[in-house]
Amino acid sequence: MITKLLHQIWNERRENAWLFLELFIVSLFVWLAIDPVFNLVSRNSVHKGYDCTNVYNFYFSEHHQKSPKYKEEYDSDDGIRESYTQMLKLLETLPEIESYYISHGNGPGQVAKPVYSINTVMRDESEQAESNTTTASFCHSVEIGNSDDIFKVLRIKDSLKRDVDTSKHTGKDAGAYITKCLATELFGSEEPVGKDIVSVKHSGEHTLKEKYTVLGVLDNIQQHLYHDAENVIVITYRLNRFNRYRLANLSINFRLKDGVDAPSFEKKFREEIMPRLTFGNFYCSHFLSYEQVLTDIEHGYGITNAFRQNIVLSSFALLCALLGIVGTFWVRAVARRQEIGIMQSIGATRSAIVRQFAAEALMLTTVAFMLALPLLMHKVYVNGFAEPAAEIIKTPISATAAWRNRPVPHFIIVSAISYLFIVAISIIGAVIPTFATVRKSPADALRDE
Repeated sequence: MITKLLHQIWNERRENAWLFLELFIVSLFVWLAIDPVFNLVSRNSVHKGYDCTNVYNFYFSEHHQKSPKYKEEYDSDDGIRESYTQMLKLLETLPEIESYYISHGNGPGQVAKPVYSINTVMRDESEQAESNTTTASFCHSVEIGNSDDIFKVLRIKDSLKRDVDTSKHTGKDAGAYITKCLATELFGSEEPVGKDIVSVKHSGEHTLKEKYTVLGVLDNIQQHLYHDAENVIVITYRLNRFNRYRLANLSINFRLKDGVDAPSFEKKFREEIMPRLTFGNFYCSHFLSYEQVLTDIEHGYGITNAFRQNIVLSSFALLCALLGIVGTFWVRAVARRQEIGIMQSIGATRSAIVRQFAAEALMLTTVAFMLALPLLMHKVYVNGFAEPAAEIIKTPISATAAWRNRPVPHFIIVSAISYLFIVAISIIGAVIPTFATVRKSPADALRDE
């Protein structure tokens, strides 16, 4: 069968040469179109390292001195502290809330791009060797009163997939919980708990250094939207000094208990609870689900529009490839009606003729796609996919990347999808007109010719 197909293809080598060249170019074209579509479709498969389902955030605004609602008697540190504490007690009385924590700055996943919130991190000031220095982003959990921790609300696990042990944190000093990938970069196979790390932040001509003791190792966290797990440090500290400048940057995040009707609670919170959430000259101004915050970030930074644009362009490219291949095979099959009539007249069955044309399409498509793969591999290598940001990322990509972003499986999956797509439309383009021709009698097929 294969020998017969090779002879047939060789005998029509002039016609097949143009078809083969088209299949070769289309193979490159389709692969480059499917790659971004695959990235978009599979982005949610990346393990985030946290669970924000049924988690809500609310933020505060302040009545300034020119506002008619401004009250001077509450504009003191002691007054703000007392009002804030009463507000937290009100939150604790709500039966629908399972746990809450107070955040300073962005929470996990609430940063659009890796260029934000990145600090240099080293093991400690006495070990400033280059091998012990890397970069990491920070999340801050503030302890006030009986507030719970970020790990319980977002269900962040330690590196052994257990609940994070916060018993080492006394609440007096700031402590750090680092992700597994960061622990590997800084300490290798050593036990990091109990060791010190130093955060270095450059601000103009000044260099700020802060020292933290590692209290635990967390499961890897996706800190930035649609990126792989990264180096993240969760800082927990107790806020002892109250003033408007500190509290203006705080937000409260809480998780609903399992089984609570989220839409009903949202309505109740906005209508009944938000008006009561005031302290000093601060009032609750925004109430959003954690997932809505992530969605707003996508819209604000143009990520949603970029995704839509990529999907539209890739879909249009694939449609053009589909029409081009189907049309070419269709014309080729119609042009061989005389050959089909002769095959029928010497006793070839309809199914045998259809199988032969389908097999020819499969063989031409396979060879063209195999020859296109080396060029695609070269493109992937030139673009730096094999070793991304080598000067910044010291940990191999396979150690932290999601399965879809590891070079070898990613290339194999996209190539397999592209190959199946091209084969499917090639066979369709070859089989349908062939089947329409073999349904006629040999005389009719020859007469049409």
